[in-house]
Amino acid sequence: MRTHTCGDLNPGHVDQQVRLCGWVKNIRVLSETLVFVHLRDAYGSMQLLAEQSRMPQFAEHKRVLEMLNPDTLVDVSGTVVRRPENMTNDAEKTGQIELLVDKIQVLNHAEPLPFSPYIKSKLPNEEARLAHRYLDLRRPELQHNIRLRSKTTSAIRQFMDDNGFVDIETPMLFKSTPEGAREFLVPTRVDPGTCYALPQSPQQFKQMLMAAGFDRYYQIARCFRDEDLRADRQPEFTQIDLEMSFVTKEDIQSVVERLIQRIWKTIKQVDIQVPFTRMSFAEATCKYGSDKPDTRFGLEISQLPDLAPDEHTVAEAIVIPGGAELFTTRELAPFNDLIGNSQKNSESKLTTIHKVNPQGVTGLGKSTLLSRWLTGSGDGLDQQQRQAKLSSVLNSISAKSGDLMFVSERSIYVTPANTTLGRVRSLAAKALQEKGALTIPSKYNFLWVEDFPLFTRESDDAHGKLSATHHPFTAPVESDLSLLGTDPAKVHGQHYDIVLNGVELGGGSIRVHDPAVQSYIFKDILELSPRVQDSFSHLVTALGHGCPPHGGIALGLDRLVAILTESISLRDVIAFPKSANGRDLFMHAPAVATKEQLAEYGICVATPENGSCKQATSTVSDSARKDK
Repeated sequence: MRTHTCGDLNPGHVDQQVRLCGWVKNIRVLSETLVFVHLRDAYGSMQLLAEQSRMPQFAEHKRVLEMLNPDTLVDVSGTVVRRPENMTNDAEKTGQIELLVDKIQVLNHAEPLPFSPYIKSKLPNEEARLAHRYLDLRRPELQHNIRLRSKTTSAIRQFMDDNGFVDIETPMLFKSTPEGAREFLVPTRVDPGTCYALPQSPQQFKQMLMAAGFDRYYQIARCFRDEDLRADRQPEFTQIDLEMSFVTKEDIQSVVERLIQRIWKTIKQVDIQVPFTRMSFAEATCKYGSDKPDTRFGLEISQLPDLAPDEHTVAEAIVIPGGAELFTTRELAPFNDLIGNSQKNSESKLTTIHKVNPQGVTGLGKSTLLSRWLTGSGDGLDQQQRQAKLSSVLNSISAKSGDLMFVSERSIYVTPANTTLGRVRSLAAKALQEKGALTIPSKYNFLWVEDFPLFTRESDDAHGKLSATHHPFTAPVESDLSLLGTDPAKVHGQHYDIVLNGVELGGGSIRVHDPAVQSYIFKDILELSPRVQDSFSHLVTALGHGCPPHGGIALGLDRLVAILTESISLRDVIAFPKSANGRDLFMHAPAVATKEQLAEYGICVATPENGSCKQATSTVSDSARKDK
């Protein structure tokens, strides 16, 4: 229909006849003889000029234009002309030209819109926008994000192809396995009572592809997890999934670093320096209180081993320079709330806030770690000696008068992704930024966090049951193999997470390829039931049929694009996301199934009212099923 798009046109097209199609953004009737129309399409915008002296049948076209609602679709033909010098707009690509209209035809008249996607200050709340997602997607910001996502995916595929990876699709209908998060189940009529599960990741399939000899696999994979939602999580998401045979973790990290280089160069025109910094899990949690630390600023946590009441406890502190004077009691309330919630989640046993002053510190209640340490020895120290003892601690962590200090104790048997002081550090950085007391540089601090413990205690107990820190297929570091049978809690895994400015982009590991080791981990360390072990029997069998050493990684594509576009929410980089409570507000999903549909699958629904339910009887005929 059209000869050009709005984005095609430039001063080189002056005096040329063109035909455009697009949405009417706004109309300005300046007089009885002059009308301006702002036309836009997916590629740009163009000013249309309808002038009585130069347009046949002007009166008829003017009536049509005056009746148009915003976002009505039109087909226009005319001649490209230069704008008068005093009417140019350098902010627009087509600001030097306009289209002198000869003919205009309405393709689809738009009813009044529920909201205008072009006036940012008047946008409704997110739920209203998700209910009309097709309108919301007309916003320039979302158009930019989705197109940049496409460009990013294209760069990824090109890189993978350049490096010998094979793009292989894995099944979407899998089976329920116990190694990860809650799954979405898909009932089937094949065998009543049985269900498929939507995959949380292609983990087992990609390991089978290594056993099959494909050597280098990748996939832009759709994954599903029935988890609680937040700004950076969706029930269905996309990951850049890859697996390689005959590799070390350094080989995989090198590939990922070069992939990140390609993406940032293609999308941001930024050169990323490699190799990335490496940091152990122990260092990350001890210095930054997080397994995904933001290393662009200081506020590092200090370890205080002398204050630990026993060998089962870690004592640590973080100092906020000038914090005692910067923060009022009211402004410290969010810190108290954070500490309370963090302690409930076992991220620390006790964390207290102290203001440093010339006399010492405030908040030395009897239960605080500092107070117990100062008085617990029972050696009859006088006040002066206790003051000297306290001063030695303050000096060791560079705390001075006017500073704010958080002191915490936590169990060595709990392996949190974030410690209480790690959360305090993040909140303090945000608060200091708002006060202009901290500047965090705008740079890309990529980081590998590695040497995670292979297993984690499920309770605050030296003899508590062990669970896999990541997943049960991660291989132990070779130097720790002998500890598997004697002290598995001390075994480190060949796992690695890639982190950018406090955000985890992805994680991977070298996998167990020895069936005996994998079976031992399942049975003797994780103590999985025979039923659960049997659910992994296909994997163990494949490992025993000549499966090479292998490893891989998965990067979150949604999160990656959110960083590239500087979007706060993942919903801003996904064309059709779910709402904060996991619903599709446009398609009205999930929807209530009919009794007939449930009966076909042998499903009955228990409610709080009836407590249990009777098996539904299908009233759908065989012929109706075939029609479906």
